[in-house]
Amino acid sequence: MNAYDVLKEHHIVIKGLGRKVSEAPVNSEERHALFDDMLIELDIHFRIEDDLYYPALKDATKLIAVAHAEHRQVVDQLSVLLRTPQSAPGYEDEWNSFKTVLEAHADEEERDMIPAPPEVKITDAELEELGNKMAAKMEQYRGSALYKMRTKGRAALVRSL
Repeated sequence: MNAYDVLKEHHIVIKGLGRKVSEAPVNSEERHALFDDMLIELDIHFRIEDDLYYPALKDATKLIAVAHAEHRQVVDQLSVLLRTPQSAPGYEDEWNSFKTVLEAHADEEERDMIPAPPEVKITDAELEELGNKMAAKMEQYRGSALYKMRTKGRAALVRSL
């Protein structure tokens, strides 16, 4: 599978989890579990982009800078959301803001960086190899209990601030 397909499919996974979180009753165990799953997938996504995809597109420096700024925006909105208890009156507004920022980033990435802009010279074979590396890294993270525990631990730390 090429890198573009890996990213697009993972965007679908993350957006799907976002829909499920929205549909689950607020402050329910189901919603908390789905949100944790989404946090893990989001962290995996940012890692494969930062560690593998963006370096492969290094000639698109302006777009990569924008993507990193969008990642910070998503993380900032996530931090606000994590510090807002699900039982708080403004929680749904914070959730909707986070979801909007997250979906906008995915949409912009697909518009501007998938496929890579013309200044990036990457062959089909390189895209295939990159996609295989990305998919393997995703499975490695998903299969690691330590990785999941660390991701949930970071979220718990932010919640406690």
